[in-house]
Amino acid sequence: MKNNKKLAVNLTKTLTRYSNWLKRKDLASKTIQSYTEGVKHFHKFYGYNLTLTKLSQYFQEKVNKLAVNTIIGYKTALKSYAKWQKIKLNWERITKLIPKSQPKFFPTLDFNGLEQLKTTRTEVKNKTQQRNNLLLEFLFYTGLRLSELANLKHSDWQSNQLKILGKGNKVRYVFLPPHLVAYIKSNCTDYFFTNNQGNKLSLRTIQQIIHDKVKQSGINKTISAHSFRRSFATNLYNRGGKLETIQKQLGHSSLDTTMAYIHNDYDTLYQDYSKLWSEVRNA
Repeated sequence: MKNNKKLAVNLTKTLTRYSNWLKRKDLASKTIQSYTEGVKHFHKFYGYNLTLTKLSQYFQEKVNKLAVNTIIGYKTALKSYAKWQKIKLNWERITKLIPKSQPKFFPTLDFNGLEQLKTTRTEVKNKTQQRNNLLLEFLFYTGLRLSELANLKHSDWQSNQLKILGKGNKVRYVFLPPHLVAYIKSNCTDYFFTNNQGNKLSLRTIQQIIHDKVKQSGINKTISAHSFRRSFATNLYNRGGKLETIQKQLGHSSLDTTMAYIHNDYDTLYQDYSKLWSEVRNA
């Protein structure tokens, strides 16, 4: 019993040091939590030492019990943990044990969907409705992350570009359409989207605004702030936008990530797929 308690205490201390290491790498808090939970899950069933034999047993057992994406997440977490522990393993053998996952179809919004959300009234005050609609437009036309939108200030508009401090403290510059530039107040250091007290909107508040708008609009899709990023990528690509432009606007480090945002669009793929019967019906 004492040994179990001692091991639990040691694991907690180890995970704390591992978590601090991840923080120094500027990873998002959700990623850090996901990684530490993945390590905990492994230790719960296979003890405190990472070996190729134990890892193989672990993933062989989980492959029929957990979703593929969950298993992939656990592998990513354990691979990161092994790197921190300076444990060298043949991860190719582990990768072969995990089925490949086909990307999901993700819901997106087109211009009509944006207008439908804007005309949906969920607010009491006109000023609040105007702010919320402007918030939706910024997400739709810029592809900003939720946290980037919340931290946006008027003073971030510099030399006809919007300066964004993105994921991993990486700075990038994005464009704005002229009708949104008109809302920028020069020589103002305030946050762009604020509440009645003048404080910046919390992430939770923005999420709730989107949720309420979608629910009241009757749009039969699961739309979140991240859906707007996928919508931005898909809409621009379908209008001939270059992948490099989309990549820079979104702040992706890889074109593969950008392509995944586009090709997982449900509406575009379904319209293409529907040609199977529409052409036969019209023949």
